[in-house]
Formats: sequence, structure tokens, C-alpha cells
Amino acid sequence: MGRQSLLQMLEDLASKVRMLEREKREGVARIQALECEVGELAAVIAQASAKVDEMLNEGRTADVQQQEAVNVPATSTAREQLGEFSADPQREPKERSSRAYSS
Repeated sequence: MGRQSLLQMLEDLASKVRMLEREKREGVARIQALECEVGELAAVIAQASAKVDEMLNEGRTADVQQQEAVNVPATSTAREQLGEFSADPQREPKERSSRAYSS
């Protein structure tokens, strides 16, 4: 009976080893699939990053072009045209725009 018990234990152990080897192969296959997905995701992220950079550069170029089109000269008279306004309500503005009151 001791011999049968020993053979049964060896068979159980061999079965356990086969199961562990199968799980190891499945684990390795899963790791390889995940590594492949990581590579694909890295490529997508790099492509998206390049597209964002491209869009930002286009925006900067458009901003610079727009600024060139609407730049006000350093000697602007906009303040003089509108008149000076004071936080003191007793002080009258130097000029008032008559256009604001005309209908």
C-alpha cells in the first residue's frame, strides 16, 4: 500500500507540474500580447502628440499673423480719442464723445 500511495503522490505532483507549465505558457503569451499592445499604444500616443504639436504651432502662427494685422502703433491716440476718465466723480473728463449721445 505504501508503494501505491507513493505512485499516487508522484502522479499528483506530475499533474500539478503540467498545470503550472500550462499556466506559465498562458502567462507568457498574455505578457507578449500586452507588450504588443503597449507598443501600439506608444505609437498612437506619439502620433497624437505630433498632431497636438502641429496644431499648437499652427495656432501660434495664426496668432502672430493676427497680431501683425491688428497691431496698434506705439503712438496710439485711442486714449485721447476716448477722453480721460477719473475714478473721482467730481472731476470731469477732458473730452466726451458726442457720438455716444447722438441718435
